[in-house]
Amino acid sequence: MKPRLTFTLSFLALLLVPALAFAQVNFTKHSYYVGMGDSVAAGEGAMPVTDGYVYRLYSESAFGKVKEMDFANIGVRGGRSWDLRDHQAPQVLCAEPEQRPTVVTITAGANDFFLGDQDLNEITKRVAQAVALLLNNDDGDPSHLLGATPVLDPVTGKPCRALTRNRDNGPMNVTILVSNYYRLPHPDPYWFQVLDIALQAYNSYLGTWLGQIHVPTGSRVEVVDLYTPSLGRQGLVTIQRRLGYNAPLDFDFHPTNLGHAFIAGEFKKVWNSLP
Repeated sequence: MKPRLTFTLSFLALLLVPALAFAQVNFTKHSYYVGMGDSVAAGEGAMPVTDGYVYRLYSESAFGKVKEMDFANIGVRGGRSWDLRDHQAPQVLCAEPEQRPTVVTITAGANDFFLGDQDLNEITKRVAQAVALLLNNDDGDPSHLLGATPVLDPVTGKPCRALTRNRDNGPMNVTILVSNYYRLPHPDPYWFQVLDIALQAYNSYLGTWLGQIHVPTGSRVEVVDLYTPSLGRQGLVTIQRRLGYNAPLDFDFHPTNLGHAFIAGEFKKVWNSLP
């Protein structure tokens, strides 16, 4: 009996393997979400990092059903506005997948400041230039790039196609959501004030620069305000957690899991408010 039973079970297993292998269905994709920016976008502070706000927006179907949406997160720890404009934007522009990005989220600029660059006007200008490139890279009007240099294809030497143009040069609609930063609850009153002034200046400059971008008809650029709704909130930033603060200039400014959930929620609010 045992040899016969063993053979029967093995035979059934062989029959079931193909069925299991083909059980997953590959749905047609109608949209493509790309997260860009710094370590906040990359998920730093969340445990695991795949609980970061970009991953939450995708997995919670904020911009469309998961089964119908392509997804990539190219945010990088330590990334600065230079990296966003000069590296991440070219990656997105010059890639030619069948489904090009329809939604882009961006959080960038804090690392510039923390690494000694205090020119918040120029930092936010570079963030805005990255957005301008995504929207207008190949339209031939230099004023639409806010002073940025067009991204060229490394093979053809021609400007890579903006996200607002399809392969037949017809229009495509893309929504780009750019966040400012949440309040940093630094325990030292002096540094709390310094950081808060910098955050408010960043927010002001970002809004000004994004307001100057030429946005093609059908596409959208929106600011996601994290600063105002974070006022008075507790537990959003790792500086308030164990090992999150060691000294006035040695602290962790990344969001906690609760903070990433908060950020995802603010992105959803803006998205859901769009016409």
